[in-house]
Amino acid sequence: MNATVKNELAPDFEQHRNYLRLQADMQLSPRLKVKEAPSDIVQQAMLEAHRDLKDFRGKTDIELRAWLRRILTNNLAELARRYNTKQRTMGREVSLQDQLEQSSALFMSQLDPKQETPSKLMITQERSEQLAEALLKLREEERTAVVFKHIHNLPVAEIAEHLGRTNEAVAGLLRRGLKKLRESLNSEM
Repeated sequence: MNATVKNELAPDFEQHRNYLRLQADMQLSPRLKVKEAPSDIVQQAMLEAHRDLKDFRGKTDIELRAWLRRILTNNLAELARRYNTKQRTMGREVSLQDQLEQSSALFMSQLDPKQETPSKLMITQERSEQLAEALLKLREEERTAVVFKHIHNLPVAEIAEHLGRTNEAVAGLLRRGLKKLRESLNSEM
């Protein structure tokens, strides 16, 4: 098979980049974000997906997204192991396992035709892509503050310490970030 035909048959990974970036932002602990950029981890996952395309057995966009997410999650787990070799705790392992189980449950619910219609699946996928796009439109510090607060459930004081800002400044970042998120998501509806 020549390269042109093979490229035409290859799935479009790029349409999932923002979704993967959001997943990396949400799953990467604040402590590791200072050591590794989420965009670098996503890039590595995309490279691995291209390299391992022969192993992809799915046929739908949902299956492709789940496969890409699994590659990303494996890379994040490896990154956490690399930095936590001496500091491993069962709490961290359980947390990662819980995240994997939640992702699997979501994936299975998306594949179960009794639970979701194709149109509902498309709406869910579109909304997650819109959220990823809206988050990526925020200034880096606003996005970081929103993700740390609403995904990682960190207190404002810890976010302030991480960002090198005052509690009041972080509160402002959160207000502005959430306002921009609402506006962006409402304008796309």
